[in-house]
Amino acid sequence: MAEEEQEEVLVQSGDQVLVTAGDYKGELAKVISPYTNSISVEMENRDEDGAKPRTVLRHAEYELVEKA
Repeated sequence: MAEEEQEEVLVQSGDQVLVTAGDYKGELAKVISPYTNSISVEMENRDEDGAKPRTVLRHAEYELVEKA
């Protein structure tokens, strides 16, 4: 049932999300593009080389923090 609730949340490019699973758990990220089963995001924190990491998250792996 929790997965159904996640799928109802419509995120858009620019929305801020909190990662709830995986390597970046607990970090804030900005949505680049939403897809049917996932979203692509750019992390807020920078790597050692100064680049912002990007990754793809399933809808069950994040929570919406702020709408753009």
